[in-house]
Amino acid sequence: MSTPLASVAQVTHIATEPEPQLPLLCNEVQFDTQTEVQRAVQANLQNEIDTVISLIENPQLREVAQTILSELVRFFDWLDRIENNLHKLDTLLESLSLLEVLEFEVRSLIDYIENKGMKAAAAAGHDRLNDVLDGISYGITHDLRRVFERELVRGVTEQSTPIVYGKILHAHGLLTNCAQQSTITLLAVFKPIDASVLFNDIEQRLQQSLVLCKDLSSLMRFVRLSQANSDPDVLRTVAARILEFRDGSMQYLMYKDWRGYETLALEVISAIENNLDAKPLLHKFICFLELLYGHVKMRAVLAENFPYSGGEDDSQPDAQF
Repeated sequence: MSTPLASVAQVTHIATEPEPQLPLLCNEVQFDTQTEVQRAVQANLQNEIDTVISLIENPQLREVAQTILSELVRFFDWLDRIENNLHKLDTLLESLSLLEVLEFEVRSLIDYIENKGMKAAAAAGHDRLNDVLDGISYGITHDLRRVFERELVRGVTEQSTPIVYGKILHAHGLLTNCAQQSTITLLAVFKPIDASVLFNDIEQRLQQSLVLCKDLSSLMRFVRLSQANSDPDVLRTVAARILEFRDGSMQYLMYKDWRGYETLALEVISAIENNLDAKPLLHKFICFLELLYGHVKMRAVLAENFPYSGGEDDSQPDAQF
C-alpha cells in the first residue's frame, strides 16, 4: 500500500548512504488513494509473492527473493502515484521528484542484487537464479540510463508542459515495464507465472507483443536486404534500423535477450562503420533475430494471432510474458 511521503529516509530500506534531497516535494504532500484496479492488482501480486516465498526452502535464497520482491512492490507504489498524477498537469514537478526518489531506490536495489543476491545464489549453487538476477540488474541499469541519461528526464523543468508531460509519461512506461519484467522473471525461477493475469494487462501485453513482432519482422527484412546488397547506403540504413530497434521495441523483449542483442548489434555496426566485411556478422545477427521472433510468437497473449503460440514450450520464460 502507498505510504505518506515525509522524507526519503522513510522509504529507503536497502540503501545506507546519505539520502538525496527532494527540493520539489513538500513534506506535507500525501499519497492519493490508489484506484480500485491498482489495489486489486497489488493485492493479487502480493498473494503470488507470498505463495512463491513459501516454496523456497533455502533460508538465504528466501531472504534474498523476499527482499527484492518487497522492494519491487514498493516501486509499484511510486509508479501508481506517478500514473495518477498524469491526470493532473499541476503535479508534474511532484512526479519529477518521485522519479528522482525512485531512481535512488532502484540503484540501491541493483547494489543489493549484485553484492548480496547474486553471491547468495552462487553460494547455493543456484545457477538459474544467479543468471536471472544478473539479467535483472543488466535490464534495470539499461532502463535507468534511458530514463535519466538518454531520455533526459533530469533537467527538463525549463521546457514546455507538453514536453515535460511526455517525458514523464515515457519514463513511467519504461520503468513500469522494467519493474514488471523483473518481478515476473524472479517469480518464475521458483514457480510458473502467468504474467498477463498477474498484472491484469493482457491487452497492453498483446499490443506490445504485436509491435515487437512487426518491428522484428521489419528489421529482419532490412538485414536480409543488406546480405544481398552490400551497398554502403544500404548498410548504413541497416545500422540505423538496428539502433532504432535497440532504443525502441527492444524493451518488450525479455531481459535475458537484451545483452545478446546489444552485443551482436555492436559487432555489426562496428564492422559497417569501419568498412569491414559484415556478411558473416549479418548472417549471425539474422539467425539471432529469427530465434527471437520464434520465441515472441510463442507468447501466450499471441495464441489467437499465431495458432501454435503458447503451446510449444511453456518452459520458456518468454512464453509466460
